[in-house]
Amino acid sequence: MPDSDEKNWNTVVDSPVYIVCDIPSPMAEKIQAFRKKFDPERAALPAEITLTGSCGTGLVSPGQSVAEISAHLEQAAKHIPPFELRFDGVARFPETHIYFLTLQDSPELLRAQKIVSECGIRFEPVAFPYHPHCTLDLRKEIQDEQTLFDLFFLEVPREPFLIDMISVYALTEGKNCEILCKIPLG
Repeated sequence: MPDSDEKNWNTVVDSPVYIVCDIPSPMAEKIQAFRKKFDPERAALPAEITLTGSCGTGLVSPGQSVAEISAHLEQAAKHIPPFELRFDGVARFPETHIYFLTLQDSPELLRAQKIVSECGIRFEPVAFPYHPHCTLDLRKEIQDEQTLFDLFFLEVPREPFLIDMISVYALTEGKNCEILCKIPLG
């Protein structure tokens, strides 16, 4: 049985729900430090790479229980061995103020995203193709030129980190993150 809080097990999702790859320590702390500098509100959220919810595959459709979602993911995770990722640089989504860390090409991550998106969980439609990333800043607009300069010329940590866990998070009240379950890969 996946790691989950028993009180959540039979909960039916109705808030925005994302499926993510958890970024492990010590890389997670580096991401949190960047977020504290550039977007302090975001610093409290887990360091992760979204598999579903923002692009490629939309949010988990409301009306599914945590137990149902977890059961599908548990089966999917059996077909996804742990894999390494590396960050590559900083970018911004066009016509937005969303800044993120890009990743070096990873067929393993793309395969994991495809397996999760096709595992039997129902998802909302989304207009954007999958673009793996780790969000640093979601503010409306960066007014300070020095902050913008610092963000784009950030010394990106390039050491590999192991992805061996997927998690399901609910985003409540716009900025509070509640973990619904964690499932090991493999």
